[in-house]
Amino acid sequence: MKLLVVWLMVISLLGCEALFGIEVSPNIPEAASITSACSKLISVSQQIISATNSLSEASFGTYQLQNGVTSMLSSVKQTYTALIAIAQELITVTNANSGNLDTLFTNLQSNLAAFSMTTITVRFAAWFMLLDPSAIPDTSIVTLTLNDVSTFFNSVVPQKVKQFSASRISQATFYNAISKDQMSTFAQGLTALAQNQETVMVPFVNSVAGAFRTSNEKQTLFLTNADSAFQSAEATFASTYTRIFELNKQFRTAANEIQPTIRSSVERFTKSMDEFHDLYLGASGADYITMASEMYNSFSLNVTEQTKVVEARLELARNSATDNPVASFGEALAFGFKIVSRALVRIMQKATNTAGINCLHQAIGKFSVDYTSNLRSAFGLCISSSDYDFSAPVTAQMTTVKDIQNDMLQYFKMLNTALGGVSNSSPVSARIQADTFLTAYFSQRVSIMTTLMQQLVNMANELNVDYNLLIARSRYCLAMNVAVAKQLSSDFSQAIIAC
Repeated sequence: MKLLVVWLMVISLLGCEALFGIEVSPNIPEAASITSACSKLISVSQQIISATNSLSEASFGTYQLQNGVTSMLSSVKQTYTALIAIAQELITVTNANSGNLDTLFTNLQSNLAAFSMTTITVRFAAWFMLLDPSAIPDTSIVTLTLNDVSTFFNSVVPQKVKQFSASRISQATFYNAISKDQMSTFAQGLTALAQNQETVMVPFVNSVAGAFRTSNEKQTLFLTNADSAFQSAEATFASTYTRIFELNKQFRTAANEIQPTIRSSVERFTKSMDEFHDLYLGASGADYITMASEMYNSFSLNVTEQTKVVEARLELARNSATDNPVASFGEALAFGFKIVSRALVRIMQKATNTAGINCLHQAIGKFSVDYTSNLRSAFGLCISSSDYDFSAPVTAQMTTVKDIQNDMLQYFKMLNTALGGVSNSSPVSARIQADTFLTAYFSQRVSIMTTLMQQLVNMANELNVDYNLLIARSRYCLAMNVAVAKQLSSDFSQAIIAC
């Protein structure tokens, strides 16, 4: 008799299963299905979260893409972390063999209520909007299944379990309260949800995350190539800037190169005139010295003024020759970046289309290389090729200003030559002859100085005209290259549409 009782007890314990805070004997097969489905849902949810983790390093230059990738990273993690919590709570309550039945289901019900407030479509809206609507899977199964779970644990389980008079009941008693069909339907719903997430959402999320990574890689490729192109072009811009700056210094040097010699010639003439005390050269000496000084001072002042004019023009040319290419380069780069950004959005639209992704991958790669190669060379050539020789006009006017100074020097040499060998002890006729020459010479000083001053003005004007032509030609070259860049961008736009 004792052996029979022991055997019945062992059989009872072996067939007993914890379920919803009670023990049922024999087992409820659906309970194992619920636990298995929840375990699978946890594993699949962790896979989905892991698929997006690498997106934390992605960064985009447009709000649309940046908002999309940031939203995917956060919304997927929040959504599936919440699903994991619900599945874990389901496992807990499904396998609970005891507990306060008034509070056993509280956490589960609370998590379900919080999750059901927002649908998956709304949770994922910021990155769903980047995708082709036809490629977005139906996510309603999550909401529908969790609604069923919520109803099951709000309206069925707690009330039925509380009706049991003992903490250990038979299978028949359990099924009499909660039917086998109810348990089977509930378990099948969870199994279908886990299966759906594994077969539909895992590949879908992997595809979208992969599309974001591809987009980020292509943006990085374009920006890296563009930066390299700009660095190369900037070196040309900087070289041109430096060259014109050096031309400015060279012109200033040339404009003052013979000035000391001219001044020495004037000083020599002044010294010679100071030595005369006769009635001829001596009587007019002070006037001659004054007129010679006025000629020199006037010439020196005009050289200084026209040098400033030239320097100002060179400064303007220097800024134009570098600012204009930078602005045009930036304009062309903006065209390229804008169309590449469109291509990145196109990648997202083709996220689940392998052929489309491959087509865009090749098209963007080729465009990034070809477009930035054009940027690298074309804009620099608009200021550095032989058609845009900024040195030639300055070199020509440096020769001109030297020639004008030499003319001025020759005029003063003529004065000193006229006094050569003449002194207070020279014959009167010699002194009268020298005085007559100086009188005639200084009577022409206005004409002489007017001619020289006009030559200086003409020199500055010619340089200004030459540089205006150079800058205008450079601007035309830049405008043409911007037009080419715009056309390349337009052609690429058609190519990505074809993908």
